[in-house]
Amino acid sequence: MSTAPDLPRWITEMERFCAYQERSPNEIRLKLGRKGLHEGQIEAVIKHLTSHNFLNEQRFVEAYVQGKFKIKGWGKQKIKAGLKTHRIPEHLIQVGLSQLETNEQNKRLVDWFEKKKQALRNEPEGPKKTAKIVRFLLSKGYEMSAILELVRLS
Repeated sequence: MSTAPDLPRWITEMERFCAYQERSPNEIRLKLGRKGLHEGQIEAVIKHLTSHNFLNEQRFVEAYVQGKFKIKGWGKQKIKAGLKTHRIPEHLIQVGLSQLETNEQNKRLVDWFEKKKQALRNEPEGPKKTAKIVRFLLSKGYEMSAILELVRLS
């Protein structure tokens, strides 16, 4: 069990943890909680990290949104759900998601659609095949209205 004199060690460790990649305050809370720190100690570490710019929720949101969209190809719905698991405030989520370009999202949706359609090329056309494609695109986090519009046009 950690004691208050151990706090500088945890601060140093969390500085390194945050310097490696952007982190959310929730990640820090969970990690320090698993290490046995008390709520007051955790908040002191978070306050230090924030004041020394190791921890910044807005910066985390921007990195998360861009990374999940550009690298993983996630849609807005899945990104939003991921940010909620990090306990990010709704207003920061909306700001982060507003940075995604609609044209880029639509292009990525079409790319995923074509990829899944190609993977299912040996299946007969019909509602079962369409349902598989729709479920796949929903699992990637795209909105049902955009998916149905794309399916209708193809």
